[in-house]
Amino acid sequence: MFRIGDFSRLSQVSIKALRFYDEVGVLKPTFVDGATGYRYYSANLLPRLNRILVFKELGFSLDEIALLLREDLNADKVREALRNKRNDLSRRIVQDQERLGQIESWLTQIEREGRVPHYEITLRQVAPQLVASLRDKLASYDEAAELFTELNAHLKKHNVSGRHAAIWHACARREERIDCEAVVLLNRAIPESKRIAVYELPAAVNACLIHDGSDETITHTYAAAHSWIRSNGYKIDGPLCELYWQGGVAEHNASCVTEIRYPILKVPTHASVGH
Repeated sequence: MFRIGDFSRLSQVSIKALRFYDEVGVLKPTFVDGATGYRYYSANLLPRLNRILVFKELGFSLDEIALLLREDLNADKVREALRNKRNDLSRRIVQDQERLGQIESWLTQIEREGRVPHYEITLRQVAPQLVASLRDKLASYDEAAELFTELNAHLKKHNVSGRHAAIWHACARREERIDCEAVVLLNRAIPESKRIAVYELPAAVNACLIHDGSDETITHTYAAAHSWIRSNGYKIDGPLCELYWQGGVAEHNASCVTEIRYPILKVPTHASVGH
Protein backbone atom coordinates (compact mmCIF):
# COMPACT_ATOMS: atom_id res chain seq x y z
CA MET A 1 0.00 0.00 0.00
CA PHE A 2 1.00 3.62 -0.50
CA ARG A 3 0.91 6.48 1.96
CA ILE A 4 -1.15 9.42 0.75
CA GLY A 5 1.93 11.40 -0.34
CA ASP A 6 3.26 8.56 -2.49
CA PHE A 7 -0.18 7.84 -3.93
CA SER A 8 -0.55 11.53 -4.74
CA ARG A 9 2.75 11.66 -6.63
CA LEU A 10 2.09 8.48 -8.57
CA SER A 11 -1.49 9.38 -9.50
CA GLN A 12 -0.75 13.11 -10.10
CA VAL A 13 -3.69 14.01 -7.86
CA SER A 14 -3.01 16.47 -5.05
CA ILE A 15 -3.10 15.41 -1.39
CA LYS A 16 -5.75 18.09 -0.81
CA ALA A 17 -7.98 16.55 -3.48
CA LEU A 18 -7.49 13.01 -2.12
CA ARG A 19 -8.46 14.16 1.35
CA PHE A 20 -11.52 15.92 -0.03
CA TYR A 21 -12.56 12.83 -2.00
CA ASP A 22 -12.32 10.90 1.26
CA GLU A 23 -14.46 13.47 3.10
CA VAL A 24 -17.23 13.42 0.49
CA GLY A 25 -17.07 9.64 0.19
CA VAL A 26 -16.14 9.13 -3.46
CA LEU A 27 -12.67 7.67 -2.76
CA LYS A 28 -12.02 6.20 0.66
CA PRO A 29 -8.45 5.10 1.56
CA THR A 30 -7.88 1.39 1.89
CA PHE A 31 -6.69 1.78 5.46
CA VAL A 32 -6.44 4.58 8.02
CA ASP A 33 -3.99 4.15 10.90
CA GLY A 34 -5.98 4.70 14.08
CA ALA A 35 -2.94 5.86 16.02
CA THR A 36 -1.45 8.30 13.51
CA GLY A 37 -4.39 9.09 11.22
CA TYR A 38 -2.26 8.33 8.18
CA ARG A 39 -4.20 7.32 5.08
CA TYR A 40 -2.99 4.36 2.99
CA TYR A 41 -4.10 3.57 -0.56
CA SER A 42 -3.82 0.33 -2.48
CA ALA A 43 -3.08 0.17 -6.21
CA ASN A 44 -6.51 -1.28 -6.94
CA LEU A 45 -8.05 2.13 -6.09
CA LEU A 46 -6.47 3.65 -9.22
CA PRO A 47 -9.27 2.54 -11.63
CA ARG A 48 -11.85 4.20 -9.36
CA LEU A 49 -9.74 7.36 -9.10
CA ASN A 50 -9.32 7.51 -12.87
CA ARG A 51 -13.07 7.19 -13.34
CA ILE A 52 -13.60 10.07 -10.92
CA LEU A 53 -11.15 12.20 -12.91
CA VAL A 54 -12.81 11.32 -16.22
CA PHE A 55 -16.28 12.20 -14.91
CA LYS A 56 -14.91 15.47 -13.53
CA GLU A 57 -13.48 16.31 -16.96
CA LEU A 58 -16.93 15.63 -18.45
CA GLY A 59 -18.41 18.23 -16.11
CA PHE A 60 -20.13 16.04 -13.53
CA SER A 61 -20.34 17.31 -9.95
CA LEU A 62 -18.98 15.16 -7.11
CA ASP A 63 -22.54 14.38 -6.00
CA GLU A 64 -23.31 13.11 -9.50
CA ILE A 65 -20.04 11.19 -9.59
CA ALA A 66 -20.86 9.49 -6.28
CA LEU A 67 -24.06 8.13 -7.86
CA LEU A 68 -22.23 7.03 -11.01
CA LEU A 69 -19.70 5.07 -8.95
CA ARG A 70 -22.29 2.94 -7.19
CA GLU A 71 -21.66 -0.77 -7.73
CA ASP A 72 -25.34 -1.49 -8.32
CA LEU A 73 -25.62 1.14 -11.06
CA ASN A 74 -26.53 -0.40 -14.41
CA ALA A 75 -25.54 0.69 -17.90
CA ASP A 76 -28.93 2.30 -18.57
CA LYS A 77 -28.48 4.73 -15.69
CA VAL A 78 -24.97 5.66 -16.82
CA ARG A 79 -26.24 6.11 -20.39
CA GLU A 80 -29.04 8.38 -19.15
CA ALA A 81 -26.59 10.48 -17.10
CA LEU A 82 -24.26 10.85 -20.09
CA ARG A 83 -27.11 11.83 -22.40
CA ASN A 84 -28.32 14.44 -19.92
CA LYS A 85 -24.81 15.84 -19.65
CA ARG A 86 -24.48 15.87 -23.44
CA ASN A 87 -27.72 17.86 -23.74
CA ASP A 88 -26.54 20.26 -21.04
CA LEU A 89 -23.20 20.81 -22.79
CA SER A 90 -24.94 21.31 -26.14
CA ARG A 91 -27.09 24.07 -24.64
CA ARG A 92 -24.02 25.72 -23.14
CA ILE A 93 -22.21 25.57 -26.47
CA VAL A 94 -25.12 27.34 -28.18
CA GLN A 95 -25.17 29.99 -25.44
CA ASP A 96 -21.40 30.46 -25.67
CA GLN A 97 -21.61 30.76 -29.46
CA GLU A 98 -24.24 33.48 -29.06
CA ARG A 99 -22.04 35.29 -26.54
CA LEU A 100 -19.10 34.98 -28.92
CA GLY A 101 -21.22 36.46 -31.70
CA GLN A 102 -22.15 39.42 -29.51
CA ILE A 103 -18.50 40.00 -28.58
CA GLU A 104 -17.54 39.90 -32.27
CA SER A 105 -20.33 42.37 -33.02
CA TRP A 106 -19.03 44.79 -30.37
CA LEU A 107 -15.45 44.45 -31.63
CA THR A 108 -16.51 45.05 -35.23
CA GLN A 109 -18.49 48.12 -34.23
CA ILE A 110 -15.65 49.53 -32.13
CA GLU A 111 -13.11 48.94 -34.92
CA ARG A 112 -15.43 50.50 -37.51
CA GLU A 113 -16.45 53.56 -35.49
CA GLY A 114 -13.46 53.94 -33.17
CA ARG A 115 -15.63 54.20 -30.07
CA VAL A 116 -17.71 52.14 -27.65
CA PRO A 117 -21.27 51.60 -28.99
CA HIS A 118 -23.94 53.88 -27.55
CA TYR A 119 -26.48 51.06 -27.25
CA GLU A 120 -26.43 47.74 -25.40
CA ILE A 121 -28.78 45.15 -26.90
CA THR A 122 -29.96 42.25 -24.74
CA LEU A 123 -31.85 39.10 -25.68
CA ARG A 124 -34.82 38.62 -23.42
CA GLN A 125 -37.53 35.98 -23.14
CA VAL A 126 -40.51 38.28 -22.60
CA ALA A 127 -43.30 36.60 -20.62
CA PRO A 128 -46.98 36.70 -21.67
CA GLN A 129 -48.60 39.99 -20.66
CA LEU A 130 -52.25 40.96 -20.24
CA VAL A 131 -52.98 44.27 -21.96
CA ALA A 132 -55.78 46.65 -22.83
CA SER A 133 -55.43 47.63 -26.47
CA LEU A 134 -56.69 50.28 -28.89
CA ARG A 135 -55.51 49.94 -32.50
CA ASP A 136 -56.12 52.45 -35.27
CA LYS A 137 -54.69 53.95 -38.48
CA LEU A 138 -53.06 57.35 -37.99
CA ALA A 139 -52.00 60.19 -40.26
CA SER A 140 -49.05 61.11 -37.99
CA TYR A 141 -47.17 59.70 -35.03
CA ASP A 142 -48.39 62.50 -32.78
CA GLU A 143 -51.96 61.18 -33.14
CA ALA A 144 -50.95 58.12 -31.08
CA ALA A 145 -51.32 60.24 -27.93
CA GLU A 146 -55.08 60.48 -28.67
CA LEU A 147 -55.32 56.68 -28.56
CA PHE A 148 -53.84 56.66 -25.07
CA THR A 149 -56.24 59.43 -23.96
CA GLU A 150 -59.20 57.25 -25.02
CA LEU A 151 -57.61 54.13 -23.53
CA ASN A 152 -56.89 55.82 -20.18
CA ALA A 153 -60.47 57.08 -19.94
CA HIS A 154 -61.74 53.50 -20.27
CA LEU A 155 -59.26 52.21 -17.68
CA LYS A 156 -60.19 54.97 -15.25
CA LYS A 157 -63.81 53.74 -15.26
CA HIS A 158 -62.53 50.42 -13.91
CA ASN A 159 -60.02 51.93 -11.48
CA VAL A 160 -57.04 50.47 -13.34
CA SER A 161 -53.78 51.93 -14.55
CA GLY A 162 -50.58 50.54 -16.01
CA ARG A 163 -47.46 51.22 -18.00
CA HIS A 164 -47.97 52.43 -21.56
CA ALA A 165 -46.54 50.77 -24.67
CA ALA A 166 -47.10 51.09 -28.40
CA ILE A 167 -46.93 48.36 -31.02
CA TRP A 168 -46.14 49.74 -34.47
CA HIS A 169 -47.67 47.33 -36.99
CA ALA A 170 -46.86 49.58 -39.96
CA CYS A 171 -44.87 52.78 -40.13
CA ALA A 172 -45.26 55.76 -42.44
CA ARG A 173 -42.55 54.58 -44.80
CA ARG A 174 -44.36 51.34 -45.63
CA GLU A 175 -48.00 52.38 -45.59
CA GLU A 176 -50.04 55.45 -46.44
CA ARG A 177 -51.22 55.57 -42.84
CA ILE A 178 -49.48 54.49 -39.65
CA ASP A 179 -50.89 51.35 -38.02
CA CYS A 180 -50.47 51.88 -34.26
CA GLU A 181 -51.70 49.77 -31.36
CA ALA A 182 -51.70 51.63 -28.05
CA VAL A 183 -51.54 49.21 -25.12
CA VAL A 184 -51.56 49.46 -21.35
CA LEU A 185 -50.01 46.62 -19.32
CA LEU A 186 -52.56 45.19 -16.87
CA ASN A 187 -52.29 43.11 -13.71
CA ARG A 188 -55.94 42.06 -13.86
CA ALA A 189 -58.63 41.66 -16.50
CA ILE A 190 -61.16 44.43 -17.16
CA PRO A 191 -64.24 44.59 -19.43
CA GLU A 192 -63.73 45.39 -23.10
CA SER A 193 -65.56 48.08 -25.08
CA LYS A 194 -66.51 48.53 -28.71
CA ARG A 195 -63.02 49.88 -29.56
CA ILE A 196 -60.88 48.57 -26.73
CA ALA A 197 -59.77 44.93 -26.56
CA VAL A 198 -58.31 43.07 -23.59
CA TYR A 199 -56.04 40.13 -24.41
CA GLU A 200 -52.71 38.50 -23.60
CA LEU A 201 -49.63 39.32 -25.62
CA PRO A 202 -47.83 36.01 -26.25
CA ALA A 203 -44.36 35.19 -24.95
CA ALA A 204 -41.51 35.88 -27.37
CA VAL A 205 -37.76 36.24 -27.61
CA ASN A 206 -36.99 39.95 -28.00
CA ALA A 207 -33.93 42.00 -28.82
CA CYS A 208 -34.24 44.87 -26.34
CA LEU A 209 -32.44 48.18 -26.00
CA ILE A 210 -33.01 51.48 -24.24
CA HIS A 211 -33.44 54.85 -25.93
CA ASP A 212 -32.63 57.67 -23.54
CA GLY A 213 -33.86 60.97 -24.95
CA SER A 214 -36.31 62.62 -27.29
CA ASP A 215 -38.37 60.84 -29.93
CA GLU A 216 -36.60 63.03 -32.49
CA THR A 217 -33.41 60.93 -32.13
CA ILE A 218 -35.02 57.50 -31.74
CA THR A 219 -34.29 56.52 -35.35
CA HIS A 220 -30.61 56.12 -34.39
CA THR A 221 -31.67 53.53 -31.83
CA TYR A 222 -33.75 51.68 -34.42
CA ALA A 223 -30.75 51.61 -36.76
CA ALA A 224 -28.51 50.19 -34.03
CA ALA A 225 -31.07 47.47 -33.30
CA HIS A 226 -31.42 46.50 -36.96
CA SER A 227 -27.64 46.34 -37.37
CA TRP A 228 -27.25 44.12 -34.28
CA ILE A 229 -30.07 41.80 -35.33
CA ARG A 230 -28.58 41.26 -38.81
CA SER A 231 -24.96 40.90 -37.68
CA ASN A 232 -25.88 38.34 -34.99
CA GLY A 233 -27.80 36.05 -37.32
CA TYR A 234 -31.39 36.95 -36.40
CA LYS A 235 -34.39 38.30 -38.29
CA ILE A 236 -37.29 40.43 -37.09
CA ASP A 237 -40.37 38.29 -36.46
CA GLY A 238 -43.13 40.78 -35.74
CA PRO A 239 -43.94 44.43 -35.14
CA LEU A 240 -41.75 46.73 -33.08
CA CYS A 241 -42.91 47.49 -29.54
CA GLU A 242 -41.99 50.60 -27.53
CA LEU A 243 -42.37 50.44 -23.75
CA TYR A 244 -42.45 53.88 -22.11
CA TRP A 245 -40.57 53.87 -18.80
CA GLN A 246 -40.49 57.65 -18.58
CA GLY A 247 -42.44 59.99 -20.81
CA GLY A 248 -44.82 58.78 -23.48
CA VAL A 249 -45.42 58.15 -27.14
CA ALA A 250 -43.94 60.60 -29.69
CA GLU A 251 -42.69 62.96 -26.97
CA HIS A 252 -40.01 65.49 -27.88
CA ASN A 253 -38.54 65.51 -24.41
CA ALA A 254 -34.89 64.79 -23.63
CA SER A 255 -35.81 63.12 -20.31
CA CYS A 256 -37.81 60.31 -21.97
CA VAL A 257 -36.70 56.71 -21.42
CA THR A 258 -38.10 54.18 -23.91
CA GLU A 259 -37.41 50.46 -24.14
CA ILE A 260 -37.49 49.21 -27.72
CA ARG A 261 -38.35 45.56 -28.30
CA TYR A 262 -38.03 43.62 -31.54
CA PRO A 263 -39.37 40.04 -31.62
CA ILE A 264 -36.71 37.98 -33.37
CA LEU A 265 -35.93 34.52 -34.76
CA LYS A 266 -32.57 32.90 -35.37
CA VAL A 267 -31.81 32.60 -39.08
CA PRO A 268 -30.71 29.05 -40.05
CA THR A 269 -27.02 29.00 -40.91
CA HIS A 270 -27.56 27.77 -44.49
CA ALA A 271 -30.07 30.59 -45.10
CA SER A 272 -27.59 33.30 -44.10
CA VAL A 273 -24.72 32.12 -46.33
CA GLY A 274 -23.87 34.65 -49.03
CA HIS A 275 -25.87 37.52 -47.42
